[in-house]
Amino acid sequence: MVNPYTSIKSNWEKIDYAGYREKGYYRGSGPIESGNKTVRQKRCKQAGMRWDEHNAQKLLTLRAKVENGLWLTQVRQAPARLITPEKKLHPR
Repeated sequence: MVNPYTSIKSNWEKIDYAGYREKGYYRGSGPIESGNKTVRQKRCKQAGMRWDEHNAQKLLTLRAKVENGLWLTQVRQAPARLITPEKKLHPR
């Protein structure tokens, strides 16, 4: 685990809250907590589901790509040999 003091000290020059505010960037934890609920809980906390850390991370990475609109873009860029007729990928 990263020591918060060390992390802040090492990245102090990158912390520009006034600049972030001017650009309209989020500075609080609300969007992150909302994303956690949308991405993680919606998929991993359904009835009867059990996950180990390794498999859950893979699933959550894919889920995040779907929520961010990146999934279809990346699938379309995949080589055609990865998609066989019996494994068609359907949009959400």
